[in-house]
Amino acid sequence: MKSKLKGLVLGMTIGFVAIFLVGMMVTRNLAIEGTYSYLRLFNEVLSLVRSSYVDEVNTDTLMKGAYEGMLAELDPFSEYLTAQEYAEYTKQMAALKGGGARPVDAGLRVARKEGVILVVAVKPGSEADTKGITPGDLLRRIGDQSTREMPMYRVDALLSGAAGSAVSVSVARREEPRKIDTDLVRREIPPQPPTFEVTDPKERIGVLKIPQLGPGVANEVASLLDRAEKAHVRRLLVDLRGDAWGSIDEAARTAGAFLGDTVVARLKGKEGTGDELRGGRAKASYSGMVAVLLNGATAEGAELVAAALHDGRSAALMGEPSFGVGARQDYIPLKNGSWLKLSVKKYVSPIGTSWHGTGLKPEKTITVAQENLKPAERLKQQLHQALETLKVMNPAQPAGSTSAAAGPGARTGDKGGA
Repeated sequence: MKSKLKGLVLGMTIGFVAIFLVGMMVTRNLAIEGTYSYLRLFNEVLSLVRSSYVDEVNTDTLMKGAYEGMLAELDPFSEYLTAQEYAEYTKQMAALKGGGARPVDAGLRVARKEGVILVVAVKPGSEADTKGITPGDLLRRIGDQSTREMPMYRVDALLSGAAGSAVSVSVARREEPRKIDTDLVRREIPPQPPTFEVTDPKERIGVLKIPQLGPGVANEVASLLDRAEKAHVRRLLVDLRGDAWGSIDEAARTAGAFLGDTVVARLKGKEGTGDELRGGRAKASYSGMVAVLLNGATAEGAELVAAALHDGRSAALMGEPSFGVGARQDYIPLKNGSWLKLSVKKYVSPIGTSWHGTGLKPEKTITVAQENLKPAERLKQQLHQALETLKVMNPAQPAGSTSAAAGPGARTGDKGGA
């Protein structure tokens, strides 16, 4: 009887294993067949181009264009680098870092958007700032090279250099016919520290401005939040406009100054949501109402802070959509010696909101309409309108639940949540 039972169990086990293996083989064959159908079509197109195109074609150039086009469909940050390009890039970075030197940028944070290289943000105090380059400008040329087909790794490498060296750039403005051709001297510019002021003592409203997320900013923010708490500030506007520099780790710690030691963001990859970023502080430094002011020059770490405050403090997002940089890229070697720079994980908010490629959308849209105003005056008017909006918001209500009338030169409106 026991031997019969053993045989039955063994037979069933073998049957299950066989079914499992057959299922795997069928799935694998279907996956391979799906891939082969694409490859067959690609090979057909390639053969037709080589045999029928009016001029002779260079197959290596053709294939490089195919790889680059495929990656461009993913996001502006994923790229294909030949072995020569990767060697050139690493050599330049190594040369800049040699002897303890650190590459210095030209005061511009740039990214590819809609096929062109856009200025995301301009570092305050840099030559780019004093010479009138503004976020949203098009970077047309670097030196004598057009940026039209230039990969981002090359753009970043050309803009970086030794402190004191200069780089020539040509910048165009979309809404104006003029362009700026100038030399920018690369300089080490100390990060601007965060600032705090009580803007309306009667209503107990304050503004915390965080220009950059450089080393130590989180501790400075925590100290300023303590000041806001002691000053009995009931409503705090966190101004993150133009904040496009700094590290993700410092951003997480800065969010922790508001939220304590809780999850402020997560890294999400193909396999799902994995690594958690925590605030790392025993407790939050401020207990009042929080709103966040954004614009198109708010990027990366500052977007993480805004998303964390939106989820963790019900902070209303005001202003304009942020730029949308929120992924981690890895360099992956290929068998032929070339490399892929690929976005392998993206940052998401505590409840899973991603801003990579889309930006954070404010609930309270605030834009200054006057085209004849200087950039500094526009920023000032936008800040004023945000404070007026904050003044009429009920601290007991969640983000996005109130609206305010637009003042002169600006418009506000309720939008969907980030």
